[in-house]
Amino acid sequence: MTQTTNSPAPPQPAANTKSDRPAQRRSRIVRLVVLALGLVIITAIGTAHRFGVPVVGVDALCPFGGIETFWSMIVSMQLVQRIAVSSVILMGVVLVIAVAFRRSFCGYICPLGALQEFFGKIGLAICRGKRPTMPSVIDRPARYLKYVVLVVFAAWTWQAASLMIRPYDPWVAWMHLTSPELLAEFSIGAAVLGISLVGSIVYDRFFCKYLCPMGGFLGAISRFSIFKVRRNETTCIDCKACDKVCPVNVTVSTVAVVNDAECIDCGECVNVCPIKDTLEISTSGWPRGGRALQPLVVLGIIIVIIAGSIGLTTATGSFAWTIPALSETVEKSGGTVNVEEIKGSMTFAEISKATGIPEAKFQEKFGVKPSEMKDKIKDLAPTYGFDVHTDVREFIAQELGQAK
Repeated sequence: MTQTTNSPAPPQPAANTKSDRPAQRRSRIVRLVVLALGLVIITAIGTAHRFGVPVVGVDALCPFGGIETFWSMIVSMQLVQRIAVSSVILMGVVLVIAVAFRRSFCGYICPLGALQEFFGKIGLAICRGKRPTMPSVIDRPARYLKYVVLVVFAAWTWQAASLMIRPYDPWVAWMHLTSPELLAEFSIGAAVLGISLVGSIVYDRFFCKYLCPMGGFLGAISRFSIFKVRRNETTCIDCKACDKVCPVNVTVSTVAVVNDAECIDCGECVNVCPIKDTLEISTSGWPRGGRALQPLVVLGIIIVIIAGSIGLTTATGSFAWTIPALSETVEKSGGTVNVEEIKGSMTFAEISKATGIPEAKFQEKFGVKPSEMKDKIKDLAPTYGFDVHTDVREFIAQELGQAK
């Protein structure tokens, strides 16, 4: 009699296959819709600001500003120029979210992340779902670059008391794509934006992986987050679908808990997993004693936290959506003019009214015509060859006796 050896049967997914696959697909679509809405809304606000609508600019709506102005707040109880209280509020909100749900701000809300992800979809279509991966010998060391960027620009801003990252910021460049200032002031930022978007076509979330200082900061915090992606090793069928769908190339299929600082907690791996009770966003102790949340629920909680925080601080006046006229600012400060508040979006007529400097002096100094006094000075600058942030501010300081 011939003895046969029976090898262990592979896991059979049929009896344990998720029954809510359509719900999973809807969850993925909703995440992309929310990312798209965030991108459109913030872009619209930034564009309106650039065209003279008195709404806050991109700098006031970036949570990274809270990190940049941190040292200034501690030392002098003042904000770095261009940073608004709204940035500090947003930083606090993002920190709360990170403590609960890791870098989910990056995965669900960040507009620059959304841009990269949509360019990544283009890449998937071009490559028919088979894009190349960055060689690990380059990829792993390059991921530390964002921590270098974080330290360099935070320290530089703290030392200079000025927003040093602005000329290099791809998001600021995005807001100035159709502006004559793009190549004059934001050429490096535009180059970084171009590299990031083209890179995302090939490798997905290129800037997030390698250069984003905000991602580096949140990645360090995310190791201590309450909810993380956890894998049930007993039910996992090792299909690797979670690894393939991850936009930041985290290997999910070999760990019990995703502690990787690169994870943006987007829930894509959870939504693509075909086996129930195998991948969940959960607290420690899952699947027996922990609490698990579906990605769509996580997104809902994040939106409630953001909307509630912004709504409350807007109602109390802490979160400002509009920019007061220069004359209002001068009046509130008891007649003192802060020349650092002079911006290219202002007009010489507006500055003359607020400072008391006659319009004729601006015309004589900068050669502008009386009919151009109500034009934005940044639009006049290329024609008449002056710089808004140096020439105009220095002239006003001299006329007001503030020159050093």
